[in-house]
Amino acid sequence: MTQDRNKSKKNDNSENTGRAKRILMTILGAVAIVAATVIIVLYVVDSRDTGLIDRPVESGRPVLPTGARGTIVTEENLDEIREQLSTPPEDATYSAVMSVEWTFERWDRPSRDAYIENSTANTRTVFFDVILDETEELIYSSPYIPVGRKLENFALDTVVPAGEYTATVVYFLVDDDNEVLTDVSVMVWLNILG
Repeated sequence: MTQDRNKSKKNDNSENTGRAKRILMTILGAVAIVAATVIIVLYVVDSRDTGLIDRPVESGRPVLPTGARGTIVTEENLDEIREQLSTPPEDATYSAVMSVEWTFERWDRPSRDAYIENSTANTRTVFFDVILDETEELIYSSPYIPVGRKLENFALDTVVPAGEYTATVVYFLVDDDNEVLTDVSVMVWLNILG
């Protein structure tokens, strides 16, 4: 009889150990599935297509496209350049959709409220540069922004100490070859907190 009790206790212990192992394996499996899901979501969010197009860079700075505004005028090309500048394309107008007060925790951290959209009312891709008014220093250069896309949550490219500043956003409208057609400037207020 004592042997039967010992066998029964052994069977109970085996069942409890087996049940504990199954529960532990189920928990580990669930944790692995949650971790895999988080990794996949973070990868998809990080790699999603924003629709923005990088600008060419030379010596660490974006390069302005060439075109009539970037051409050296000589006697030989004077008439051609004059004609290009006097007849802007019909679709070289721009409607700015943007916030004008931008706050940055620090210059190298994304702004919480800077927002620029290339509205569907526009017909051209744009890019923009931000110039600090008091020093005329280029502090940010955007990628190309196709029609219907927006740019937000961006940090500045250059160190800007804490303080309040005015800056000029210079929009450049480009043709299908990313050649500058025209530009327009808008003032913004920057608040760098730290």
